[in-house]
Amino acid sequence: MIAREADTLAKSIEGEPVRERTLEFARSAEVQKALVEGGNPARPDGAFIDMFADSPVSGSANPLNMGLKIATYADRAVGRVTLLPGWQGAPGRSHGGVVAAIVDEVLGAMLPVLKIVAFTGELTLRFEAPCPMGVPLEFTARKTGEDGRKIYLECEGVSSEGVFATATSTFVTVDLAMFEATPPGSA
Repeated sequence: MIAREADTLAKSIEGEPVRERTLEFARSAEVQKALVEGGNPARPDGAFIDMFADSPVSGSANPLNMGLKIATYADRAVGRVTLLPGWQGAPGRSHGGVVAAIVDEVLGAMLPVLKIVAFTGELTLRFEAPCPMGVPLEFTARKTGEDGRKIYLECEGVSSEGVFATATSTFVTVDLAMFEATPPGSA
């Protein structure tokens, strides 16, 4: 009986249209407002940010997310999380790929702070110490410079034991006006 229900549910899901994040982004009220008024999407200082609701890292609608919550401020983005055993790598320590995903998500949260749309061009992560499990972790991202379309950001991960990760990144800006045209995959 369960297998039959699962097959019925799978067929129903397969019949749904394929999700297109570009369309969702372009049609969002925040982006539409930015297109009309000029500038790029921004949030008030200290606001929680949910970049993509289904993000596996911080998405509020994803039941498998890592639990990361990100607040944005005038000059930084701060992510907070306590990693549970499912995110373990070496015994008692967080998986390095999980830490890298969190760092990238917090760096990406800087984009609304900077009022830009961009993508990660390069991310360099250095583990200064093992990342502990089951304790509060804080990741803080800041802008360090820019050169044309390149935006340089850094991020630091800390726990009560001190700094466990540092990162530098280069993001490449995208002109928001490109979303006025028909987004890829929407025709």
